[in-house]
Amino acid sequence: MHTTIKYIIPALFAIALCSCEKAINLTLKDTTPQYVVEGVLTNETGGCKVTLSQTKNFTDNNDIVGIDGAQVTITDDNTVYPLTASGGGIYKNSTLKGAYGHIYKLNVLVAGKTFASTCAMPALVPLDSIYLVKSDFGNNKDGSIRKYVTVKYHDPVATKNYYRFVQYVNNREEESVLLDNDEFTNGQEVNTRLNFDNNNDDPARDIRPGNQVTIEMQSIDPAVYKYFFSLTAGATGDGNNAAPANPLSNVTGGALGYFSVHPISRKTLTAP
Repeated sequence: MHTTIKYIIPALFAIALCSCEKAINLTLKDTTPQYVVEGVLTNETGGCKVTLSQTKNFTDNNDIVGIDGAQVTITDDNTVYPLTASGGGIYKNSTLKGAYGHIYKLNVLVAGKTFASTCAMPALVPLDSIYLVKSDFGNNKDGSIRKYVTVKYHDPVATKNYYRFVQYVNNREEESVLLDNDEFTNGQEVNTRLNFDNNNDDPARDIRPGNQVTIEMQSIDPAVYKYFFSLTAGATGDGNNAAPANPLSNVTGGALGYFSVHPISRKTLTAP
């Protein structure tokens, strides 16, 4: 199953009602801010980072204000690794790397509240290659050919696998979240096209001749996959619940967000 979704950490969800006959003004109540924890630990040096912030009201601006002054640690077995604040609500450990099969626990203590999450690192699934394909449905806003990246990899047959792909064009991270799993491709060679939505027709997001395109393939935990997958339903309302809702966090203690421990495989090409 291949899914492309927009990455949104919701400050507050609201339903906009409209009518062709009468405008309805909604009075939105302020809500108590919730903490948002976004934690990542990879198999690479420098890949340990936790961002701590808070939600905002619907009428506030979209600027994310990081929360400093927290105590953040990651534990592997009985070894505790502290993360150092680097400003703006960002905490890092520059030497800690995740290892396959190890189970890591994130602990965040801030303003008397404790948030925790546990995540195991899956096995690395290598990204074999990437290549560009032309879109079957229209061109870019300026009339140039719209292109997408297709990723090629071999899915292991012995395990259930979940993937997240992060796309960079000239070192700029694509805003959409790109997901895949092996529900229908277990043990097969997989060619998946990464369809991102450039709804605002931003030329910097298009893949054009001469652009450097990098794809980062992450082998992620099932709970992390569920978190990112639930963002699309949570932001728009889906299924039996039409009202927007928060994504399914794997962080306990009342915080939003996620903690992902994953290995990375990466490929780069220059668009012809």
